Amino acid sequence: MIDSWCTAIDRSLNAKVLIDDNPRYALECANVGIRVLLFDYENSYPWCKSESTEEHPLVTKVKNWEEVEQQLMSLIAS
Repeated sequence: MIDSWCTAIDRSLNAKVLIDDNPRYALECANVGIRVLLFDYENSYPWCKSESTEEHPLVTKVKNWEEVEQQLMSLIAS
């Protein structure tokens, strides 16, 4: 079950951010309070096209590693 996987990540690693390219994992982790950077390299991953991830406030789509770095730096600064 992914919910318990996401909860285990949060508890064991004290994770604050997950970087993944799977919208299902992204939503399930976001639903337990983990911020997610949904990696869709240059908008080329067809499986990343999901309206539900775009509507979740804890899911941010990123299209390259530079955007990942920018988002992480922004989170650190806030």
